[in-house]
Amino acid sequence: MKAIETHDLTKFYHKKRAIEGVNLTVEEGELFGFIGPNGAGKSTTIKLLLNFIYASRGSATVLGKDIVKQSAEIKKMVGYVPSEVRYYPQMTANDIIGFAAKFHNIDQAQVQMKRYYEMFDIDPHKHFGDMSLGNKKKVAIVAGLITKPKLLILDEPTNGLDPLMQHHLFKEMTRQNQEDGMTIFLSSHNLREIQEYSTRAAFIRGGEIVALENIADQEMSGKVIVLKGQALPVTELVNAGAKVVETTENSARLTFDGNVQTVLPILGAEGIKDLSITNQELEDKFMTLYEGGKAK
Repeated sequence: MKAIETHDLTKFYHKKRAIEGVNLTVEEGELFGFIGPNGAGKSTTIKLLLNFIYASRGSATVLGKDIVKQSAEIKKMVGYVPSEVRYYPQMTANDIIGFAAKFHNIDQAQVQMKRYYEMFDIDPHKHFGDMSLGNKKKVAIVAGLITKPKLLILDEPTNGLDPLMQHHLFKEMTRQNQEDGMTIFLSSHNLREIQEYSTRAAFIRGGEIVALENIADQEMSGKVIVLKGQALPVTELVNAGAKVVETTENSARLTFDGNVQTVLPILGAEGIKDLSITNQELEDKFMTLYEGGKAK
């Protein structure tokens, strides 16, 4: 059974496209990254999966259940942390997290809640309306974790969190992923996080999936070529299939997905004073897909 599976998932608002033809498969027990800039369609995809909004066409299943017909069953098995956290302002952290635990019939909930309060430095008696952005996000994260979901969906979870809290979050996520088999769907702008923790990652741009990378097996496609010097052979490399990430007067950064042997003769150009060829990382892939090679 797949944790998430979509087929031609599409959403239009009137005539404006939010996402179109999204086909994704997330395996059970996977920690899957979902990457894209603001407005790319990440949150729309998540809202469709949770049946908060309805698709214009296409279909999807979550944990083997139809996202529309079996939405109530899905919500019993899924934890969700939105990018923007909203609860009733008069509720305390203890109210919010305790309600989530009670709804899901969590055994020894008070013990687990106390553990999370200490882990994330949460004041259980503070009202939500009086909390900072970071503390609001911590409450939402614990409300998601306390239910021990089969699938945890996180939309920009580290926004507002300091580095220590980010460390605690990913330590707990990976523990539950490895020990309990919890599937994690992580939508984030933080490419380092996704590269460090995810098994695979999908890139979405303009509402369409434009790339899928296998991170766990270090199968990131392509190389990064960095050149320094004068009269650099950028045009020749582009003609050979390379893509420009960034150029300055005396340097260039490019990505190349082909056989590196084909560009080695070009890299012997006299104007090159220094060069490096490394494996492509998520940040390089992101810049190539979204930045389009801006020259400075």
